[in-house]
Amino acid sequence: MRIAYWTTSCLQPEIEAVSKEVFQLAEHFPNSLLFGISPHYALCASLKGRYVGFHPRFDPVLRVIIPYIERHYDISHVYGEATPWTFYKTLRRKPIVLTVASEKGSPRPDFLDRCRKVLVQTNSFYQKLRALGVEKNKLELLYPGVDLPRYRPRSDARQQRGTPKILFASAPRSEEEMKNRGVYLLLEAAKASRQVQYHLLYREWNSGHTSLPATRRWLESCPLENVTLTNSVVAEMHHLYGDYDFTIIPYTTAAGGKECPMSALEGLACGLPTLISSLAPFAEFVAQHKCGVVFDPTPSSLVAAVETGMCQYRKLSTNAVNVAQRYFSSQRLLERMTQIYEEILSR
Repeated sequence: MRIAYWTTSCLQPEIEAVSKEVFQLAEHFPNSLLFGISPHYALCASLKGRYVGFHPRFDPVLRVIIPYIERHYDISHVYGEATPWTFYKTLRRKPIVLTVASEKGSPRPDFLDRCRKVLVQTNSFYQKLRALGVEKNKLELLYPGVDLPRYRPRSDARQQRGTPKILFASAPRSEEEMKNRGVYLLLEAAKASRQVQYHLLYREWNSGHTSLPATRRWLESCPLENVTLTNSVVAEMHHLYGDYDFTIIPYTTAAGGKECPMSALEGLACGLPTLISSLAPFAEFVAQHKCGVVFDPTPSSLVAAVETGMCQYRKLSTNAVNVAQRYFSSQRLLERMTQIYEEILSR
């Protein structure tokens, strides 16, 4: 089968979760093409990687190119927003699979009607689309996949430290995103409880970013010995998680970041419970499966969540591993995608 993947991600799988997810799919299906549109590059392409990406300013040309490319593939798999810019207007000739990896924006019922399958990553968005009238047999909750043989708990039992270590790996790209992503909330909590160690893992975006200097300015105005800020691409993230006790998703709005954060999923697979804001869509999953602690988006609530997490650590860590194996296996995800593609092509 020949699959064309259409995405609005930045095509940097080493540092962006949506890119990582769609590259994982494209690599598994060898006769595929990955086509991206994003303001974070002018033009990028790789024959070996089978991908090409354009800046949105090429829109008039893209409206001609996309239908031409579409004709040469069996299925169009759109990966990104519920109403993916340009793609929902131009993809009309082949069966469409839509994965909603970002819930920003308003769904368009006319585009959803054209999709043969709609895959979502949170229960709340599943319920939203059902309420909009998307047929139950077309809609499916399917979580992103984690390479469980790589992201696995340490062989030695994790020992509770006297000083909890928390990893924030859902870094904002811009200064404007910092409040909603929860950076300031995290820093205020660190100031209030200085025995807890926080690592803010920022990334070197190819197109640059403004969040790093803003965070540095904050830390210069209020130095905190319990906060470490780094700016680098970590190629072997599975080695990093073993140095921490928790991952954290401190969104202050529901739209603070990716709704099903990859750092949280990878952390769960490594036995790290998640500390997550009640406003983050993934909080419902964490509360239901008791694989972390949900807190209100205030510094005092976050401080209390750390204390609760340490008191319940062994149980939360065990649950984290169990839910990762049950829901986030990349092998099962790829098997399910193969089934979906085959079912569509057999009709």
